[in-house]
Amino acid sequence: MLPALAVVMLLGGAALLPAQDSRRHGPDSQDRGLLREDAVLAPYHADAAHPLNRIFRTLWTVRMVPTEVARVLPREGTPIEAGWVHQKRAGAANDSRWFGGDGRQLPLEDVPPAAVEELAGLLRGLGADDRAALRAPLALAVLFQNDLLRAAERLRDLGRQPELVQWLVRAARFVALDAAELAQLQNPLGLAFGDETTRDQLGTALPPALLGTAKEHREVLRRSTRLFDAERTLLWSRVFLAHPDGEAALASMLPKAGGEPRDASEKRGPTVPIGFRAVLVQGLIALGQDGKAHATPIVVDIRTQVLQNRDPLGADNQTFTHDGLDFGIWQLERQGLREGRPAAIYRAVAADDQDLFRDYGTAKHSTYRGQCSLCHRVSDTPEPNLAGFPVLRPHVQASFAESGDERLRLAETQAQQLFEQLLTER
Repeated sequence: MLPALAVVMLLGGAALLPAQDSRRHGPDSQDRGLLREDAVLAPYHADAAHPLNRIFRTLWTVRMVPTEVARVLPREGTPIEAGWVHQKRAGAANDSRWFGGDGRQLPLEDVPPAAVEELAGLLRGLGADDRAALRAPLALAVLFQNDLLRAAERLRDLGRQPELVQWLVRAARFVALDAAELAQLQNPLGLAFGDETTRDQLGTALPPALLGTAKEHREVLRRSTRLFDAERTLLWSRVFLAHPDGEAALASMLPKAGGEPRDASEKRGPTVPIGFRAVLVQGLIALGQDGKAHATPIVVDIRTQVLQNRDPLGADNQTFTHDGLDFGIWQLERQGLREGRPAAIYRAVAADDQDLFRDYGTAKHSTYRGQCSLCHRVSDTPEPNLAGFPVLRPHVQASFAESGDERLRLAETQAQQLFEQLLTER
């Protein structure tokens, strides 16, 4: 019998999808998952025209020509064969699409000149009523602040619109929570599990540390790439692993204590068995009124991974990567949280949903299937033994966590570096 997580993944997350989201193109569209031009976005206030929502739309929605277009898009018609996830072309005028919305991929390159003064005015005009709206629930203040700070970091990183960066940072300070409010924050998963379907399916995929019931998982610490550096992402990240034969078998796969691999077999890493699982969860780092970075319990992104088979790459291999790996992807929906609707707090992202993956480097239009498979696949890789679990690379030095706070404290230290830079630059 397949473990509960494998069942969820075989379903591709489909069982958790709500009724068709009118804000995004549906599964029959060539633009599946992308923002519709007529989308009504109300993440922070019931009135779509409220200044909080207008700020969000300015920062998080854009119509643009992507720098690159991945060949995995349905309209490209690329066959599933060796190298298929790497194929791409330069974007052209007819590739222009609406990107962004209530997700995790920030498409911002800069704010159009015509919108800069309006945005600055909205940021300057934030007042007590707006602060109150962002405290019902309190998590909204952290989410909105994260939107502002991510935009500030992006513009600063690109060397654009420094005057706007200052207003974004000032607004982030204005909506910051104090120590008592930070202490009251709760994990939105707790509210989401009030929905029976979400609890029975997503809950069984997560370990108890994430309010789930999958007790066989162990958290591992590891050396991370820039994709998990909180100075850039403003997120903490935790990884949990589970071996089908139990914790002792998992421990035997981790690098031996004492430093770098010593011989060829150690450098190659372990061979991952069928049924091996991983969970990546990411949450928000907040800037408190004290000017310090605080790891919050607000989980915004969940990735589950399982090795289902080692059958050849091909369309008939009905897994996420088409070569044996299955993924589940869930992202926090701001509007669902604001409205307090458990079934709408986390969106299950389908494999062929599309996005603009600007956070990964060049602004590339791709599918989640194509983007995830770049780093997580079984075939066409020099590490087939790892089966798309890079956390098991020997140089990553994965080891069991002891307290569960290690990655939270690391993320606070990393994010604090960015906060100090933003708060001192004028």
